[in-house]
Amino acid sequence: MRVASLFSGIGGMDLALEQAGMQVVVQVENNPVCNRVLARHWPNVRRLGDVRKVSGSELGAVDLVCGGFPCQDLSTAGRRTGLAGTRSVLWWEFHRLLSECRPRWCIIENVPGLLSSNYGRDMGTILWALGDL
Repeated sequence: MRVASLFSGIGGMDLALEQAGMQVVVQVENNPVCNRVLARHWPNVRRLGDVRKVSGSELGAVDLVCGGFPCQDLSTAGRRTGLAGTRSVLWWEFHRLLSECRPRWCIIENVPGLLSSNYGRDMGTILWALGDL
C-alpha cells in the first residue's frame, strides 16, 4: 500500500505504517527541523513543504493519505478557536488533497479536544466533509 504522509512531523505515523508493511512514498512537512529528521530516516522518500502549495497530483497515485493536522486550536490546552483557528484551519488543506487524489483510505490523527471543540460541531464538520467525499 502506497502512503502519502501530510503534516509528517518527525515521522511517527510513517514509521508505524511502514512497520505494518506499507510504503511511504511522499511526506509533506513545513518545519525545517522535522524535515532534517525525515531526511535522515527516509532518505529516498520525496518531501514537499507547505501543504497549502501541494497539489493532489504531486502526491501521485497513493492508496492511503495519513496525517495529523495542527491541533493547537482544538486542544483543551489551547485557545479553543476550533477549525476557524489559524492552525487547525489547515484541516481544509487535508480535505482538499483527499478530494484531489482520491485515495481509498485515510487516517486522521488529532487531539481529544477535537470531540468537544465548538460543542462538538468541529468534529461534526470534519465527519460531514469526509462523508461528502
